[in-house]
Amino acid sequence: MDYLSVQETAELKGCSERYIKKICKDGKLNCSIEINDKNRPKYMIPISALSEDLQKKYYAQKRIEAGVVPVKTAVKHDKNRVLKSFEDYSGSERSQIVLWKTILDDWQSYRDSYPNKKTEVDQLYVSKLQLEYPDIQISIDTLYRKLSAYRKGDLQGLCENRGGWNKGQSQIPKEVWEQFCYLYLSENKPTVSRCYELTRTWTMEYYPDLVSEIPCERSFRRHIKSEIPQAVLTYLRDGDKAMKDKCLPYISRMYDKLHANDVWIADNHTFDIQSFDEVEGTIHRLYLTAFLDAKSGVLVGWNVCQSPNSQSTILALRHGIKRFGIPKAVYFDNGREFLTHDVGGKGHRRRKTDNDDIEPPTILKRLGIEMHNAIVRNAKAKPIERTFSTLTMQFARMFEGYCGGTIMQRPESLKRRIKDGKIPCDFEIREFIDEWIDGDFNVQKYGGSESTFKGMSRIDVWNRDIKTIGVRRAPESELNLMLMRSTRIQKVKRNGVFVDIVGEKLWFMDENMTYKHLGEEVYVRYDPADLRSVRIYDKDDRYLWTWECADKLLVDYITDNTDEISDAMSMQRKTQKFIKAEAKAITDGMSNSRKIDLYAAAALKSSKGKDKFKIIMPSNVIMIKADEPEAQELPAAVGYEVDIDINKMNKNIERRKRSD
Repeated sequence: MDYLSVQETAELKGCSERYIKKICKDGKLNCSIEINDKNRPKYMIPISALSEDLQKKYYAQKRIEAGVVPVKTAVKHDKNRVLKSFEDYSGSERSQIVLWKTILDDWQSYRDSYPNKKTEVDQLYVSKLQLEYPDIQISIDTLYRKLSAYRKGDLQGLCENRGGWNKGQSQIPKEVWEQFCYLYLSENKPTVSRCYELTRTWTMEYYPDLVSEIPCERSFRRHIKSEIPQAVLTYLRDGDKAMKDKCLPYISRMYDKLHANDVWIADNHTFDIQSFDEVEGTIHRLYLTAFLDAKSGVLVGWNVCQSPNSQSTILALRHGIKRFGIPKAVYFDNGREFLTHDVGGKGHRRRKTDNDDIEPPTILKRLGIEMHNAIVRNAKAKPIERTFSTLTMQFARMFEGYCGGTIMQRPESLKRRIKDGKIPCDFEIREFIDEWIDGDFNVQKYGGSESTFKGMSRIDVWNRDIKTIGVRRAPESELNLMLMRSTRIQKVKRNGVFVDIVGEKLWFMDENMTYKHLGEEVYVRYDPADLRSVRIYDKDDRYLWTWECADKLLVDYITDNTDEISDAMSMQRKTQKFIKAEAKAITDGMSNSRKIDLYAAAALKSSKGKDKFKIIMPSNVIMIKADEPEAQELPAAVGYEVDIDINKMNKNIERRKRSD
């Protein structure tokens, strides 16, 4: 029996000597152990222990070395293999196919030159090819294998080396692959290695006969890439939102037909700055509510606040309108500070039970501005986010109080700066943001895709484009009215109407009129910056009155200030006086001599109605009789004569008293 050394076996198999030694040591490859002259173990592998393909390869090499004509061996191919066209291959594969076609055609021509010695010249031709193509492994077996594939139209066999027809196509049993996918395709994102180990354990338990057919972990990794589309992988492991953001076709917005002031985009941004509140004496982060012109990228209006709210949205909108005019539409996300009943309506937050008929007109509706809302959880639809990123890089990082957007971005020296009092105050941020937006950001280079405005600044783009369409504006007095906030529909009560300010009811009334309209449904418009008076409107948005703040009715639960109580009672007395005066005017005006009181009116109505009362008996009379067989004499009852002995009754009473 022939034996091979570790080195010869590694060369034959095309692997490292270390690998051969390891499988011999682990008993995975039959071998005999000899002791060499250095007293070390030496592995000798019998030819019979190798696979059939390696044995054929070994003997083919021996035949070549001995100069024996090789036996033409059939090429083993998959019966289910699908032949591909030339265009289905890559550029490098097509180059290999063309090369081997040239070699095979030349080989056949070379053999035809020696009609009686075709098999004898094969070795000479192989030697010739090895000199011409030293980078290609060529043997007589290779030539016959390529020729067989060529004649069958199998182009894959021309562009691959040994075993190339099924390269990367190791089979995984269906049950095993399905279990692996069930584990791997989870939003918990387990690793391939972990899923592979768990799948092997599962197979040992439920399909022990398939354990030997499970390929290596690398095969599972290849199958993940080839069998599972990336979009499906993203959806199952990262979730629906990640799939929408990364895999769905995105919408390219065209700005050619968009003009300045057509659409303003609004959003809130948290400053990445720790600042000092000089009023409360606390350290916090301020917020910016901003409106961005979609055409030019200009920040048109903004407001700095301590927390995002609807009032900050109105102030930022007022700021933008006073500077750039009234836009045609605004683009909001789904935050509560934008979707309130009196700003733009509830948008996506509307409920089925909400009734639009009883809601007063919104501020946007009064201004003639159309509101659009972003799709829920659709961050791609907010271009203003890029503006906020620029604000962080160019504005927030300029301050000593810069804290970063995440804990990983926070400077190490921030705690020391806070301790040393080097962080900015709120008023410094408010002042500098106004200067930076108009003096830096709005005059920076336009970053849009329209070549017409290439090289221009953002404000230049707005100025140039607005000339083609004009600007919508409103007089200052009317603008103030249109930007006033609104309450919901409410009924006039004894204290008048109220406005809810930070959870507290602030009442407004008119001493001469409120009592006349108790119970009427109205709504109130007010300016949060000036709560001395409010405007009252009916449900059809008709202006009714202007009422003053009834702050005199607000007193502490326990107060020693007699003036406060006196003022409140004075207002009560005035209202009472007006009510009595009007009541007297009404009653005194009744001078008709024929007026009657309630009793006389009721008696008159009864006498008039008595003539209408008449009982009409029907002709069909049904007689009802007692259900008894015979009439029986009943005991004596009321109406019969009974003798009563008064003296006997008195004697009985006396007897009972003595016995007691």
